[in-house]
Amino acid sequence: MKIEVIHNFYDKENNLKLRKVGDKYSVSKERGKYLIALKVAKEIPEQKGGDPESPAEA
Repeated sequence: MKIEVIHNFYDKENNLKLRKVGDKYSVSKERGKYLIALKVAKEIPEQKGGDPESPAEA
């Protein structure tokens, strides 16, 4: 699961590293749900398929 930080917090599971607003990183599903419940992060939806924002080059 990928998450984006919406409120600064010190990550207990990573040597109290300061996670700042806007940081994006991968966590386990359980950890992600925990951080979302604490309202310090939001889930980033997984993209299916290729990169829809860049044009296909032929």
